[in-house]
Amino acid sequence: MGYGVMAYAVDIDKLVALCGSGDDRMRRVISGKFRNDIYQVNDFLGWSNERGEPSVFTAIKHLVMGEEKSLDGAMYGYGFKFIVEFSGRFLDNGPFYPCPSQYLSDTVDVELAGIGASITMSDLVFGGAPVAFPAPHDFPAIGHWTADQVAQNVEPLRAGSSTELKTIASWLDQAAATGRGVVGFYH
Repeated sequence: MGYGVMAYAVDIDKLVALCGSGDDRMRRVISGKFRNDIYQVNDFLGWSNERGEPSVFTAIKHLVMGEEKSLDGAMYGYGFKFIVEFSGRFLDNGPFYPCPSQYLSDTVDVELAGIGASITMSDLVFGGAPVAFPAPHDFPAIGHWTADQVAQNVEPLRAGSSTELKTIASWLDQAAATGRGVVGFYH
């Protein structure tokens, strides 16, 4: 296995509105839909699956209900990823999974700049979440491109010839077609 990029086309305004909305029904739906995956993340990272103990379930509750963010940043990062996965659409990450993070900045970002794009993969995976919570000290890394950034870069990406740039172009086409941004994770 290895580390890589997971990207999602998502309506960032709706995502931001969901986080802090206090919509307990939606919190339960998200936690229920991904229950088994959340159990696996908690187990893999040594976090509890016991009700009331700090876990990704607790982080999702804090994020959606607008509660105090007192947990480890990684719990919020993974909790936020499940919220994004629920709210958005996964984008093909073939050339970016697995891939070293240095490849994104040293190669792909250089290619993006070379065709006149104003977005970077570094921003997509290391630029920060569009909602406030303690940043993970390690993984998952999180970033995003707004719907405006996506729309502004559709045309420049059409000039890309590498597999990586063609993949990013398809992400932008899919997101722009529905007025969405892109949220990315690296882990």
